[in-house]
Amino acid sequence: MMIKSNYHCHSRYCDGKGEMEEYIISAISRGFHALGFSSHAPFEGQDWTMDRASLPEYFEDLKFLKNKYRDQLQIYTGLEIDYVDEEQNPGSPFYRNLELDFSIGSYHMISHEGSYWAIDGPDDHFLHLLNHCFRGSMTAFSEAYYRGLTDMVKIGGFDILGHMDLIKKKNKGNRFFNEDSPWYQNQIRKALDVIERWGGMIEVNTGGISRGAIDTVYPSPWIIEKAARLKIPFCLNSDSHRPEHLDYYFDESLEILRDAGIKKLHALYDGSWQSFDI
Repeated sequence: MMIKSNYHCHSRYCDGKGEMEEYIISAISRGFHALGFSSHAPFEGQDWTMDRASLPEYFEDLKFLKNKYRDQLQIYTGLEIDYVDEEQNPGSPFYRNLELDFSIGSYHMISHEGSYWAIDGPDDHFLHLLNHCFRGSMTAFSEAYYRGLTDMVKIGGFDILGHMDLIKKKNKGNRFFNEDSPWYQNQIRKALDVIERWGGMIEVNTGGISRGAIDTVYPSPWIIEKAARLKIPFCLNSDSHRPEHLDYYFDESLEILRDAGIKKLHALYDGSWQSFDI
């Protein structure tokens, strides 16, 4: 049996739209078996993350909703936790001590001259990093991104690696680089080697498509094929910021996975991560 699930959902607790109950109602109507919420964990000075003071309300809200819909949908409590440095990351004691069912590890921001600049945010953030932090070198920018990503993976403390190749979000139409470039392919190979040793799972994430930023999933299909050959496990998520996007591009993503030779996906179901046929 295939389990329809999604563990990457944002609501009004961070930068998503709508109440968590709206997502649950949408999931039930779309035939989901399991749904996990992954609000952006607190990140001081950022307006797209949850306030730390809201964490107790978030947990209580989910506790109530789990009970209310227990006969219709399995609901799981998670966070999307950013890697910042060796002190603040998904493996930090603060997050390890929270009662989470799962967590997503992501890398959105690079520090430069005392400020954090978003890799996937406004164009001026990306251009500042490229032109001022990396002196116009996309190779250096990408290398720094994957170095931060793999540093996070080495620290661990999370279940799902979020949107692995987020660096491509601003690259629609090969605006800044070509993924066929040997330097980029080599960076991906090195990153996958680290991910393979880690032993966790990569998400296939459709959020960049639903928001019109890119034309394909994270990670790109050719990366999925390479990861599949390394036996790295996958789950399928939509990174939904609206209830109607819970299963956006899922059918197409399943075809991409099958074309890569993947026959099973992982899902958090009945309280544990399990693999299910697709």
